[in-house]
Amino acid sequence: MEKEFRTTLSELGKMLNLEVIGDGSRAVTGVAPPEEAAKDSLCVVWEPKNLAALDEDVPLLGKPEFFSGKRLGLAARNPRETLPALLTLFAPPPPPLKGAHPAAVVSPDAAVSGDAWIGPFCVVEAGAVVEAGAQLTAGVYVGPGAVVGADSVLEPQTVLMRGTRVGRACILHAGCVLGCDGFGFLPGASGIVKIPQIGKTVVGDNVEIGAGTTIDRGTIGDTVIGDGTKIDNHVQIGHNVKIGRNCIVCSMSGVAGSSVVEDGVTISAQVGVTDHVRVGKGAILGGRAGVTNDIPPGAVVSGFPARPHGEAKRAQILAVRLPELYERVKRLERHAKPDGGEKDKNEDAEGQKER
Repeated sequence: MEKEFRTTLSELGKMLNLEVIGDGSRAVTGVAPPEEAAKDSLCVVWEPKNLAALDEDVPLLGKPEFFSGKRLGLAARNPRETLPALLTLFAPPPPPLKGAHPAAVVSPDAAVSGDAWIGPFCVVEAGAVVEAGAQLTAGVYVGPGAVVGADSVLEPQTVLMRGTRVGRACILHAGCVLGCDGFGFLPGASGIVKIPQIGKTVVGDNVEIGAGTTIDRGTIGDTVIGDGTKIDNHVQIGHNVKIGRNCIVCSMSGVAGSSVVEDGVTISAQVGVTDHVRVGKGAILGGRAGVTNDIPPGAVVSGFPARPHGEAKRAQILAVRLPELYERVKRLERHAKPDGGEKDKNEDAEGQKER
């Protein structure tokens, strides 16, 4: 059972280098959102509209201007930037383990650091390398020649197929699969022929990959994920894709083979990127965008096919108004014709029956 972390506002202020407002001796045992506010928890508040529903005796983490009247807590110019350090105090990561569980299977031809942990039912194949501080929690598969970098954490059921390389300080969440074959096939006279996939999957340092995500190996070259990139759950990255540094890829998105995503790109939820396109540095792909052509650096796009976000929004608004606009055009056509548009009236009547 984890020991409860108890502190005071004054102690928290010192640890986080924040100004303490009000009674610094107030005990704090947790962190809470506004809808679960309690007098012994630090309530994180981003928007002033949340203050109205909060008792003045609830300690806050918020901007200095939020502290009027008798309110107390910790003042931060940018509370969101403080949040990671705050939550780490209340939920510190478990200390790293060392050695191997008796139920682990480790090839004598693997190179496993004595400072790494190989948990129960993990399999480490011949030629694999597991560096110092790496944590293979349980049921992890590390294939032949695969590499797990120092201090990386592989959650249960993570799979690294042959030759996959994972950098330092990465987090691979449960059930993600790296280095499986890409979807490479060639239609032929005798049927569909499989194209062997001889490349690798290479993941940089400080990368996080969500649960259930799959990243294919390259066909000839490598599939590459750059340093600092964060990938959400249930994402598919195809063979030979190159994703740059510090990108964000949200859930249920897919990037097809041989596409290039440059540094700092944000891919929102359910985005589809077709094969052999380039997404420029710092671009933002809105939710459900369908990228079929290159996207210039810094662009903000959405819709299908992906286009500038403002243009896509206007198109969606007009699409809703299409029935109204259709009727308006038909009325204008009738008024413009010398015969009064009798034929069009008949056509409209038939159209109404069909609808």
